[in-house]
Amino acid sequence: MVRGFKPEATRKNEDFARIIRMKLVEHEISRYKIMKATGIGSTTLSHRFYAQKASPAPDLMTVKELRVYCKVLKLSDEDILNFVKG
Repeated sequence: MVRGFKPEATRKNEDFARIIRMKLVEHEISRYKIMKATGIGSTTLSHRFYAQKASPAPDLMTVKELRVYCKVLKLSDEDILNFVKG
């Protein structure tokens, strides 16, 4: 990594985490509700989308979890493709 530049995977993770956080607010969905729908705990949700000191890690989610986010948060095809394509 060159000083001041992030690897592309880190940037994509941060962008996707930002989109998820925005959509949760936009659709007025609580963290509790999304945790219940996806079957993950609060610590896992925090690591994936709300990490402060380290980069968020949404790439660790399961396909089932991604499907829930797509359906509940109404993610666009573009948002999903930008995140998953390598």
